[in-house]
Amino acid sequence: MKYTIIQIILMDAKNFPLLVPSDVDEPSYCGFITVKGQELAFQIKLENNSTGLKNAKLYGSPKLKRLIFGHEKALQQRLEQCASFSEFFVDLKDLLELLMTKEKTDPSPCENYYSTLINELNSIGWDKLEAFNPSLKNLSLKLNDSSGRQHSIFVSLPFSYPQTPLIVHAELPTPSSTTSNHMASLKDAVSFYSKVSLDKELEKFQYVWSMLDDIDAHTWVLEPCKPKRSDLIRRIALGNHCSLQIELDASYPKGECQYRLFGTESLISPLREKIIKNWNTWLNFDLTIRQNFENILEITFPSTQTISTSDINIECGICYSYRHEDSLPDQSCNNAKCGQPFHRSCLYEWLRSIPSTKQSFNTFFGNCPYCNDAITTTICDQ
Repeated sequence: MKYTIIQIILMDAKNFPLLVPSDVDEPSYCGFITVKGQELAFQIKLENNSTGLKNAKLYGSPKLKRLIFGHEKALQQRLEQCASFSEFFVDLKDLLELLMTKEKTDPSPCENYYSTLINELNSIGWDKLEAFNPSLKNLSLKLNDSSGRQHSIFVSLPFSYPQTPLIVHAELPTPSSTTSNHMASLKDAVSFYSKVSLDKELEKFQYVWSMLDDIDAHTWVLEPCKPKRSDLIRRIALGNHCSLQIELDASYPKGECQYRLFGTESLISPLREKIIKNWNTWLNFDLTIRQNFENILEITFPSTQTISTSDINIECGICYSYRHEDSLPDQSCNNAKCGQPFHRSCLYEWLRSIPSTKQSFNTFFGNCPYCNDAITTTICDQ
């Protein structure tokens, strides 16, 4: 077994963790990190016998898990990007200190908070509980409408509950429809969002959801990864280095909608010409949004049933990730023989680090990391 990584992490034991090998078959290290006088145990596994951090996975004790709840994805990405454990643990320690400081300012729940909550969940049925956070301060309930569509009802409980009403809302396509309601109990919330009330509130959205369900069932949706009922945007794969983003209008779901093409200019230029030529065919309102776009573009959208992941190159050529900070690659090299996609933020950081890159106002001019052809990008929002 190789122990070369241990040599990277010789750090001040007062501030950073002591790691020791824990598995002879697979590179794995156990240790602890001391934050504000508390020792938090964790384990790091290096998958596929790797000696670098690219395939490393972080596992923690219950205390550590509770502290980093909601930050797991960002931490995992940071771990894979760091050049050494030392660099990663500096970030981890800073985050934990911040979370611990915030945690101490949170009020404690009232005496009968948890017993009241458990009794109410027993009353409405545990099968309606969809998810909850470790503190049980926020949870979601799942309810079905008359069309069989499942909806998430989000509940926020103040620690003074049940003396203070809880706050309930459902995610719907328009901001005016997501108004929060104050309820005395979970039972009242379920009653308020019962099928009769739910159907009355959701009736105007059933048609737009039908259009979106058709897109989800018959195309390869790149994002959102897990669409919510409030999401009216879909980014659809069209082929290698090429995708289409459409945004539906909740009040006019079969009408003309906003769209945007992503990909190399050599690929999207012919599609743009077809849109200009065939846009008037949208007058056929008997078709779904998907069918109208297929007619306009003169193609059949690929789906996960008709092609495999390897047929569509959607990983960023710089960070080698499909999703980075909740975004997909949104810029490509315009060289038809290259066409490598990038996250705009990754390309920005790459070009900014190259001495030969030129800048004019908010635009960077440089060369593609793969084919060396000219490539430009704009400064990302900070």
